[in-house]
This record gives sequence, C-alpha cells and structure tokens, in this order.
Amino acid sequence: MKNIFKQTGVLVLILLFSMASSTTVNAQTNDQELTYVKVEVKGLACPFCAYGLEKKLKEVDGVKTIKIDVEEGLAYLTVLKSKKPLKEMLEKIVTDAGFTPSSIVFSEKPFTLKDEN
Repeated sequence: MKNIFKQTGVLVLILLFSMASSTTVNAQTNDQELTYVKVEVKGLACPFCAYGLEKKLKEVDGVKTIKIDVEEGLAYLTVLKSKKPLKEMLEKIVTDAGFTPSSIVFSEKPFTLKDEN
C-alpha cells in the first residue's frame, strides 16, 4: 500500500513539473510576435479609475501586459501581433469604461514610460 502512495506521489510531482515547465515555455514571447499600443485616455483622475480601465482592457484577447500612467492619462498595452485589436474596439472599451479615448498609436517597438527614464 505504501508503494502505491509513493508511486502516485511521484507521478503527481512529475505532472505538476511538466505543467509548470510547459506554461513557462508558452509564456515566453518573442518581441517580433508583439505589438505595442499607447492609448491616450481623457478623464483618468485616480488609481481607482485606472483599475476600472485596466479590468476592461484585460478582457481584450491577446493582451500580455497593461500599464496605466494616471498622471499622463496614458494606457500602454503589449499585445500579440496575431491578435492585434482594432482601433475602434479599443475606443469602444475606453468609452464603455467611462473615459474618452483621444489618440491610439500602434508600434513595433516598446514605448518608453515616463517612470523608466
């Protein structure tokens, strides 16, 4: 009976390790597979506002990262190039979150954030 528990425990550990390592491999994304988006958002006034907008933007398929600069009124997204959202879609999301979208810029290179200087 003890032998069965040992074998089961080893099997579970192997499964967990293989799942974790496959997740890590899938999480690694080449910069050539990414598109960077900068959205100017009018009406961002506080971190709570930014959190509400971030929740809506996280629903976009293909979004890898989101950073919001409340002071500058900017949202930065990193998205998979294969799932690049349409400008109209982002405008609707920002509007539905209660803000006014101004400009939306797509780039092949990452944007430099103010706090990274």
